[in-house]
Amino acid sequence: MNRTSRLVVLSLIAALAMDSMGRPAAAEEGQGVFTARRSLGLAFLGGSAMLLKQGMDFRDEADKLYALYESAETAEDADRLYARTNNRDIKSQVSWALAGAFAVSGVRLILRTNTPSDARYARSDARVEPALYLEPRVSAEHLSVVLKRSFF
Repeated sequence: MNRTSRLVVLSLIAALAMDSMGRPAAAEEGQGVFTARRSLGLAFLGGSAMLLKQGMDFRDEADKLYALYESAETAEDADRLYARTNNRDIKSQVSWALAGAFAVSGVRLILRTNTPSDARYARSDARVEPALYLEPRVSAEHLSVVLKRSFF
């Protein structure tokens, strides 16, 4: 696990821990600062950052391979290096496209409210449990996050 993915996982665990430990005054109305939707949005933004970095790494590797391609002495080496350069360039573009999609999804999840439009007219004293939520699990061997869905 590289440094970026560790940072994303630890940030997500910290967000979930802060959500479960203390809730601000807005939580009394049924809305916490870190809801499952917002935590998932943070995870998407972290994934976007990781894909963006991976795309940059692929692009750097493609540039190095292209420099080797230009200085190749045989046609076989040139063909092999050109194919690898093209492969890395395509991977970088796909990584950037996915990073953009993850970023848009993450921002939408963070900014969107957690209640449907018809829930505004429901009773204010009734607490609505989220249909999907993240549950952190800590053991001696590892840390994990489980996505759960409540049916009833």
